[in-house]
Amino acid sequence: MSLRALIDVTTKLMTDGEFRNLLVNDPDRALSDFDLTLEEIQALTSRDRWHLEECGLEEWTARWVSALR
Repeated sequence: MSLRALIDVTTKLMTDGEFRNLLVNDPDRALSDFDLTLEEIQALTSRDRWHLEECGLEEWTARWVSALR
């Protein structure tokens, strides 16, 4: 797993509103610049809290990402 890349994505999500919108509307494009595993991409695109935690995110971060709409 590439936890560092997953952390980079979540940091960008928390600081960049345009990137948040891009993840929601065009996740393939939003995540294309990050070195993520297929499992991490699936967790981020589904925004499934449990899947995000399984990939290594802390509970509060996974909850925050899963709340994106």
